[in-house]
Formats: sequence, structure tokens, C-alpha cells
Amino acid sequence: MMVKFMVTVLMFSGFGFLFDTQGYGELRKYGGDLKRRSALGKIEIEVETFEWNGVKNVIFGFQNVWMGRDVGLIQLDPQEADYLLGTGFKKEFTDKWFGAYLDHTCYHKIDTFVDRSLYWNKLKLLYSNQDLKKFFTPGIIYYRLEMGFYLRHPDISWLTVGNPNQFDFLAKFHYTVPYGSKVMPFFDVSLYSGVTLQYNFTPEIELNVGIAIRGSYNEGLLYVGIRPLDKKGYREAQGAPYLGLKAKF
Repeated sequence: MMVKFMVTVLMFSGFGFLFDTQGYGELRKYGGDLKRRSALGKIEIEVETFEWNGVKNVIFGFQNVWMGRDVGLIQLDPQEADYLLGTGFKKEFTDKWFGAYLDHTCYHKIDTFVDRSLYWNKLKLLYSNQDLKKFFTPGIIYYRLEMGFYLRHPDISWLTVGNPNQFDFLAKFHYTVPYGSKVMPFFDVSLYSGVTLQYNFTPEIELNVGIAIRGSYNEGLLYVGIRPLDKKGYREAQGAPYLGLKAKF
């Protein structure tokens, strides 16, 4: 009886379960001669679990597998695996949303000795007009802005290990050219930099151009790209061109 009463109170106070999901899968094949950067497989997912008075709880994460060059013709030897798990809250407005999330990110090597542990916990603030569940509308500049603050404490050494940053920022932009209805050109740019404890910058720039392909239910992106600058200190791929395929769901 008490449980039923509490559920009724929550429902009338603007509470509701959602379990709405969005995400994408992505594959990249790199050129160049980077031994540990021959290819990348990635899957990212976000789940909106419940909403209370217009504020949504979000659980999200991604998994990367980096593949490298081995002996002979082998191009897809698993080398490194990365993951991110996080949660937080978002508030949606008419065509934009604001979020406050907590990330736990960890980087691993596969079948080899780990000479430097690398993981962190980070509070980040986001502001965006992008929703993966919807098609990119041609002629609109989509953006995602993030500001992150790394959690550190002199008595809790494990909060952030191996990463020198005290905070970082990210700006991503996407533009689909209004040409055609099912297949349209697009380009996007990603600008990132960490700021270390010594106030040094660790920048990364990524540029992609390709075609957006609309399917029956969602959208795929086929593109070529490059990182002309990559000094962030981990998983660098500066100057290596790549061919990519991304499918949203």
C-alpha cells in the first residue's frame, strides 16, 4: 500500500520512467604508418531513464577498441581498449539542452604490460542543440559544447591517475549541406584542449567531410577525416588520414 501511494505521488508530481535510448556505432580505418592506430571500432549509447518536472536522468557510456599493425599484412590486431561510464541530468528547451554529467573514463592496453595507468573522474557541463535520435536538418549548424573539471583531492589519489589536466573543453560542430533528400554532403569539426596543472594546453583538432545517408529509420555517415593537430598526450593520431562509417540508432 505504501509503495503504491509513493508511486502515485511521484506520477502526479511530474515523475515518469522513460528508458529512451540513442547512440551510434562507428568504424574507422587509418592510413599512415602508426603501429597502434590502424583501425578503430566504437559504440556509444545514452539512456534517459526517468524524468521529473522536466529534468531527465541520463546514463551513458562508450567502448573503443583500437587495432594496430602486426606482422605482415595484419592490420586489425587489437591493441588498446577504452571505456567511459557516466551519469547525470539534462534539461531540454525548445531546440537546445543543458546537462551536468559525471564521467569515469579508463584507458587500457591489450595483452601487454601496462607501463602507465590512465583513468579519471570528471564533472562536465554541456550545452547542445544536437539529438542523435533525429536526422541532421540541412542548413542548420549543430553544436555540442563541453567544459570538464577533473576531480582531484590530496587524500584521494585514485580520483585521477596519469592525466595531467585540471580541466578541459570541447567544441563540436556539424553542418549538412541542403542538397538532395536522401544523400547529402556534410562536414564537421571537433576542437578540444586540456589545460594541465601547469597551465599548458594539450590541443586536438579533428576534421571530417563526407555524405549523410538517410535510411528508413535513422541516418548513416560515410566520411574521410584527419587530425591535423593532436597533442593531448594519449591515443594520438596526428596526421594520419582515415575513412569512417557511422550509423546512428
